[in-house]
Formats: sequence, structure tokens, C-alpha cells
Amino acid sequence: MPDVDLWAHLNGRLVRGREAVIPIEDRGVQWGDAVYDSIRTYGGKPFQMDFRIDRFFRSMQYARIAPPLGKVALRQATLDVVRENMKLVAADDDITVNYYVSRGSMKTERGLTPAGTFAIFCRQVAFASFAKFYVEGAPGITPATRRTPPECVSPKAKVSNKMNHFVAELEAKAHNPDAFAVMLDLEGNITEGSGANFLFVSEGRIKVPDTRLVLSGADMASVAELAGAMQIGCDEGTFTAYDVYTADEAFFTTNSFGILPVTSLNGLPIGDGKVGPLTRRLMAAWQEQVGIDYVGQAIARLPATDRQRLETQRRAMAD
Repeated sequence: MPDVDLWAHLNGRLVRGREAVIPIEDRGVQWGDAVYDSIRTYGGKPFQMDFRIDRFFRSMQYARIAPPLGKVALRQATLDVVRENMKLVAADDDITVNYYVSRGSMKTERGLTPAGTFAIFCRQVAFASFAKFYVEGAPGITPATRRTPPECVSPKAKVSNKMNHFVAELEAKAHNPDAFAVMLDLEGNITEGSGANFLFVSEGRIKVPDTRLVLSGADMASVAELAGAMQIGCDEGTFTAYDVYTADEAFFTTNSFGILPVTSLNGLPIGDGKVGPLTRRLMAAWQEQVGIDYVGQAIARLPATDRQRLETQRRAMAD
């Protein structure tokens, strides 16, 4: 089913995506003057919804946009949209739920400007775009375009104008169509991916790039909780590409794919160039946490030949 046939919540009304029209003068359309957030479902259930709703409200506060509705109402609207859309997708499918609110005008009241367009819209998870990396690992590239420094725009707010992230991702894929960007700050320190947190493993401990420079990801918080329960230590610090080159393992974590192994950076294998044991342990713990085999769910969307190859490799990894 095309994503445009899914249900959306637009300015208080439940409509099909094809009918969810935003005015051309919307400030988010014209200038990217908007904030957003997203939630993925696992087995049809929204994951970490309260965390993401709280972050959405923090982003609005930072951008000085008055919330169009309260947290309780947003939670209910989210559940309504999920319920209606899960009736439309395949039984073994999942969706992402996306929040969007633009600024209505620059007129302030008590320091906040009014909300303009408010929408909740959904997409089916694009499993085929990342499924193989669960087993084979993804290549990372450090592009020339740097992460916007916190002195300019706080990375902790999910703001809609992400041109530097998009250019960085395109630069990475110009080197390798499969590659994901691992963005640096202005001083050459590791920050995050273009749409995911990046972490790596050295001497059995998870290394977390300076959180002052990155989005406080809900999935990264879950990784920290899982690591704590498994008695795996985490260290936050300032790291360069050198530290990743000499690391044992690395992975991305984000809304759409949970934990995604990274097995090389700039063409140099990380560790032995394969998905590492600690990453595999975390992925297994993630599977238990969300209650479904999310890796198998993704692989099942691939053509038969690719699916069989990856399932064989996955079984070998488990042995």
C-alpha cells in the first residue's frame, strides 16, 4: 500500500494522506521553520512514545512555538492514527509515526509564537533499505560537511531544516551508495550520523560521542539501559576518527532500525570487519525488549536470493 493511502491527523482532523494538504505559505514549507519527531512501531505498538512526545515538546519550547495541543491529547491522537493504519498494512508490517508542527507567525505571546500546521503522518518502515546491514554491517563515511555546532543551533532540538545532514549523506553515498554518513564537528570530532546516533566499542566498553554535540536519541537511551542491565560500561567523551579506526565494533541506533552494525569507516574495517559480539548481544537484547524478531522481519522483505543468503549468514553468526 502506498504511504499516501495511510491515515494522517492534520490540524485536528483524521484524513487520508492524499488529502493532507499543507498551504504553500506554510513557514515549514518556505523556510524549514518547523520542528518534528517520529516514533516507530514494533508489532504494531509505538516504541518509547512518551520519551518522544516529551522531546517533541522540548523542541517546540526551544523553537518558541506554542504547542497546538497537550501531551495527553497528542498521545491519544497518536494511538488513534496507529490503530487506523495498522488495519491497512500487512499483519507483519510496521510503521513510523511522524510529528510535524510549523510556526504560524512571528507574533509572540509570552515568548512563544503560535503553531501553524500540525500533522501526524505515517510511513511504512523501509525495511529493504537497511535489512542486509543487520547481518553484513554498514559502511560509514566521514563527509566533508560538518555537523552544525551547538553554538548555532542546538542539536538536542529536532528542527526541520537539516540541509547539512542531507548534503553530508549525499557526500557519503557519492563514495559508496551503501554508505552512511558519520558526521564530524568543526574540530574533527565524531558526532552522529545524518539521522542516527553513532556509538562504538573499545575494550569491551561502549563509547558515546559528546552528547553536547548530538541529538539525545530515545534509542541511544535504550541502548544505555540495555548495556547497564548487561553490565556493559559506557563512556562519554570526545573522539576522533582515529578512535573508531582502532575500535573493535561500531553501530548506529535510531528510530527506524533500532541497532544497525557499522563494520568499516572510510574504507577501513572496524575490528575484524564483521558484526561484533557485543553488538550482537545488544541486538538480541533489543529483540527481547521490543518483543519481535525485528531483524528477521526486515530480511523477510528482501528478494528470495538475498533473503536466503542473509538468513544463512545470520545462522552462522549465532553459532
